[in-house]
This record gives sequence, structure tokens and C-alpha cells, in this order.
Amino acid sequence: MIGMAVIPSDFINIPNVSDQKRSSVTTGASGVTDGAATFTDGSVSIGDIVYDTSNLVVAKVTAIVNDNELSLDNGNGGAVSIAGAANYLIFSDTNKAAVLYVGVAGNLTVEMAYSGQTLTFVAAANGYHPIQVNKVLSTGTAADSIVALW
Repeated sequence: MIGMAVIPSDFINIPNVSDQKRSSVTTGASGVTDGAATFTDGSVSIGDIVYDTSNLVVAKVTAIVNDNELSLDNGNGGAVSIAGAANYLIFSDTNKAAVLYVGVAGNLTVEMAYSGQTLTFVAAANGYHPIQVNKVLSTGTAADSIVALW
């Protein structure tokens, strides 16, 4: 079993940790700017998911600007920038129906895998939740310290 901390988003799937393409630290403040990167080498694609683990921001790649810069979007058309010196991870958007562990109880709003149905689990207890999901939505979710597991 593998897992990763979930950054809730109304628009972006939970990425599968086994589909990680890159991890590094940003050096600028526009989209993702990384002086050590070579984003034009084919390792990153438009539609990939970027997790800023320093600031708990999730975004999608909308353009590969040059070797060192990616343009990002929040999944709903809003531009996203990741501040300098932030740790980031890039994943393919190939969600494989995660199950969840909730560390801090509260309402848990998810998009179910396969059906795409949105459900809210009211006062979801801390512990394992054997439901298969694509997303933990930020709207309607008060539960915290959520981990996706595969």
C-alpha cells in the first residue's frame, strides 16, 4: 500500500503517488519556475498535476513556457503561482481510485470514482474510509489530515 497527503480541490483529481514524474524546489514566482529543471525534455505534459507541498497548493500544468517555467491553473481557469523556495511534485493525472484515511474528523465531501457522484459524509470519523474517490473537494470538507491510499 502507498499513500500521500491530500490537498483538497474542487477541480483537480488526487494524483497517484506512483505516477510521480518530478520533485524539486522552485526558484521563482511565476507558475513553477525552476532554474535546475528542463521541462521541455518531454518529462512534463500539459494536464499534469503539480503539488506544492510547502504551501499546500494543487494546480494543473497549462503550458510549458520554456526549459525552466510552467504555467499553472487551479483547474477552473484561475492562474496559480508557486512562490520561490517551495517544494513541488509533478504527477501524471492518472488517478486510480484512492481510499482515504482521515486524521481529523469532520465533514468529508468527495467525488466518487467511476460514477463521478459528489457525496458528503457528515461528521466523518477519523480513521480509514473504504470508499473509492477521485477527489476530496475543498468545498464542504472540514475533515483534515487526509491521506489517499492505493
